[in-house]
Amino acid sequence: MAPAERIPYQCLSAVEAAALIRAEPELSLFDVRDLHSYRQEHLDGAMHLSEDRVPLWLGRLPKDKPVLIYCYHGNSSKTFAQMFSDFRFARVYSVDGGYRPLANALAGATAPDAAPSAELAAFLDEWRYPADDLEARGQHGLTPLMRAALQGRREIVRELLALGADIRARNDDGNTALWLACVSRDSGLVQDLIDAGIELDNRNDAGSTALMYTASSDRPELLKILLEAGADPQVRNFDDLRAVELAASRACLKLLRHTAD
Repeated sequence: MAPAERIPYQCLSAVEAAALIRAEPELSLFDVRDLHSYRQEHLDGAMHLSEDRVPLWLGRLPKDKPVLIYCYHGNSSKTFAQMFSDFRFARVYSVDGGYRPLANALAGATAPDAAPSAELAAFLDEWRYPADDLEARGQHGLTPLMRAALQGRREIVRELLALGADIRARNDDGNTALWLACVSRDSGLVQDLIDAGIELDNRNDAGSTALMYTASSDRPELLKILLEAGADPQVRNFDDLRAVELAASRACLKLLRHTAD
């Protein structure tokens, strides 16, 4: 008999993950943060999972049972999700943003009918977004989250993230809110998006990443943040260039020198 086909794991937003937990109470929920953090607080029904205990669960769980995994910010959970997927589990999910957004979603803080603050309502009105659709598209395909990132409105970005705005959304050029936050040059805002689990190596329609943009636009302070967060300096754009080959200043080149051939 041929082995079962491997089904790739899926990344869910906190709101989507909360909905899955509510809809399927029999799913296996794993917390892959360190044991101290788990003991301090964790989601009801979540089991602590470390790498050395993965083989135990791979052999114990039915492969058709859904598996949902969360970590701190949505990065390590992908590694664990890949392990289950490699062993032919049919429904494996990693939570973008990690524990805190998911906990808020389950507590009802991210309910679709949650009222925006007066500041957010004014922002949505200013940019002509409907108050009841946080994923509405404006000029150039920008969602409210993207627009707030571009304008450097950190508090608006934080509220939109708490309300479950989609960090995976891409504008008409294929850029996410991370790229636009780099345009605004707000390092705190960039860090907020990283902490929320945004994809670091998203490639836009030209094949470029946010790391390439910060290197080519002489933003060494943002380049450093992205590198420390794990952005891949070896990605090439459609002109076959890496971030180091796009560096616009000595400061950027110094940060990327270790990536040169």
